[in-house]
Amino acid sequence: MRQDDNDINSPRGDFVITRRIELNFWRTCLLNSAGLLLAWLVFPGIEFSGPFSFAALVVLIWFLNWILRPLLVVFTLPFIIFTMGIGMLFINAFIIYAAARLVPGDGIKVASYWAAFGASFFVSALSWGLAMAKSERIIRQSFKGASKKGGKDSGEDDVIDV
Repeated sequence: MRQDDNDINSPRGDFVITRRIELNFWRTCLLNSAGLLLAWLVFPGIEFSGPFSFAALVVLIWFLNWILRPLLVVFTLPFIIFTMGIGMLFINAFIIYAAARLVPGDGIKVASYWAAFGASFFVSALSWGLAMAKSERIIRQSFKGASKKGGKDSGEDDVIDV
């Protein structure tokens, strides 16, 4: 049976890479929007007037993270290392604050840098939580795969002796 070149399950790598990029875009936009909505509920200095300006803000944050964030990380690397990674919150806050200023119109209002810092905390916490849940799932799958290799016929138990 010959596989078609347009088949999504094709062993060629270009379909998988394209799909992974699309999923990363949607995942980061969803995380950013959830974090911004949580910050909107908690901080009075963040206001959104319409869904289109909010969507523009989320996409602009994604774009700035894609273009500007690597440069900021490289230039502030000693600060990030010195603060043991907490300096990334300041970079995220700067990107959120800059994106809010770049959205045209009066649809988005971020009153201060500290409101953007709070929003960056929520976005980072959600991203960290999702990464931890994903790593836990991968660890569980790897343990399940390791226990299946031994099989029931080999006489090995699922118990780890210490």
